[in-house]
Amino acid sequence: MRRGFSFKAKWPKILIQDGWGLSACFVLLSSLVLVVIWGITLTHVSSEKKLAMESASSESRNMAAIMAANLNDRLSRAGQYATVGSKVLDGDSTAADYLGLLFNGDSAYVRAAVFDDQMRLRYSSAGLPEESEFAQLLERAYPQAASGADVPKAGTVLFGKTDSHNWRMPMLIALQAPKTGARGYLVAILDLGRFLHDYQQIGDGYLISVNSGTGAPLVALNDRRLLIGDNSAASMSASSVSNLQKLLAYPLSVSVTIDPDSVVSDLTQSHDEYVRYAIVISIAVVTLTLILIGISYHRKKLYERLARSEREKICLIEQLEKEKTRAYQLASHDYLTGIPNRMLFSELAGAELSRAKRSPNLYALFFIDLDGFKPINDTLGHAVGDLLLKAVAQRLCTNLREYDLVARLGGDEFVVLLSDIKYQSQIADIADKLIKAVGAPYLNLGGHEVGTSLSIGIALYPDDGHTVDELLSKADAAMYAAKKAGKGAYRFHDSSIHSGMQGRLPSTATRYLSA
Repeated sequence: MRRGFSFKAKWPKILIQDGWGLSACFVLLSSLVLVVIWGITLTHVSSEKKLAMESASSESRNMAAIMAANLNDRLSRAGQYATVGSKVLDGDSTAADYLGLLFNGDSAYVRAAVFDDQMRLRYSSAGLPEESEFAQLLERAYPQAASGADVPKAGTVLFGKTDSHNWRMPMLIALQAPKTGARGYLVAILDLGRFLHDYQQIGDGYLISVNSGTGAPLVALNDRRLLIGDNSAASMSASSVSNLQKLLAYPLSVSVTIDPDSVVSDLTQSHDEYVRYAIVISIAVVTLTLILIGISYHRKKLYERLARSEREKICLIEQLEKEKTRAYQLASHDYLTGIPNRMLFSELAGAELSRAKRSPNLYALFFIDLDGFKPINDTLGHAVGDLLLKAVAQRLCTNLREYDLVARLGGDEFVVLLSDIKYQSQIADIADKLIKAVGAPYLNLGGHEVGTSLSIGIALYPDDGHTVDELLSKADAAMYAAKKAGKGAYRFHDSSIHSGMQGRLPSTATRYLSA
């Protein structure tokens, strides 16, 4: 059965009724747009802040490494001074003059002095006759020096305790004269404040500190201001970006800390611009949504009229479809038995034979005629004859496969198309089965017991024909051959080839009529 097309409206029911469905769509869509806009804006702002913090971390790490290398270089120069100072212990006056030139040109060290192992002053960078402060510093930093015992190996570097000025770091280097082997000490005061002063141009937001071996801050530079000792410890928040670099040969470290507020302060203007753009776009989206909702609301009447018209049209179309289906049913099916008529059979059988061209199996067309139908119809009346035709059609359909075609050509003539039969012997078996089934008595047809039989003519595809008309013609001829041979029988079209597959059953119609 062909199916008609449905023209039912596809819009949501709520949209057809009051138009608010479309308004809800606008609200959802605008909400999604707003989420996307603000999601992109906030994600972009967060991403830029993250990149800025990563860049600041890398910058602080590089700065700490550079400053640690510079401080290490300044401390290493003291070793060169110690080489010249050891010659001072031999009494070399030129060595003392040369040492004075070196210290006067080096701003990293505040003062320096050379002592022998008896704590006698041999050289003073300040030109003083005695350096009692240095001697006391030496005794505090290395008490063994005063007694002359346990003198460290030449070249040993010791850091003493800082004085009241935490940025002044005393540095002691053990000496040994190259000629006389005399022992002594070079005492130098390293000016850490001067070291940090060279980095004041870096700018605000940076905390640069030089720390002791224990990690305690000695001196720090914060926002171009010099801080001493513990004053620098709490000047940055816990979220600051900090990197620490230890000196390789000395118990000191340099740390560079960057305030996160100063890192992102340069981005504030651009981030505010992003937010302004997002606000403007959001206002535009909300305004457009309100306009669309208003249009949707004012078109409510139009949607209702369209819905009413659509329903009326659907009713008309459904009525036409029913009439079309009824007309097609009347035109293609037998009005009495309800099975396909000759027109529909020709159409369906033609399509089936087209598929048969690709199948290796057999197809068979049965042309069936009821034996003795006219006497039954004339004797018992047309009403009983009609009941017999309906009962025969029902038995034919019941005893065949679901996909086999059964049709009434007219009068007492029926036709059957069998599909996909592997063996010819199966065709004969089916013919026998139909003859037996239809030939069984009909016990109550309008109050009468009626009997009939079938004469079947069989034509095979493709042996006997390639079209429906050819097969009908050959099967019709075979059916008449079956009637001549005796009622209640079947015949293949070419009886000489298929004689072994022919059979005959006694005519039940003749038996019951004679009775």
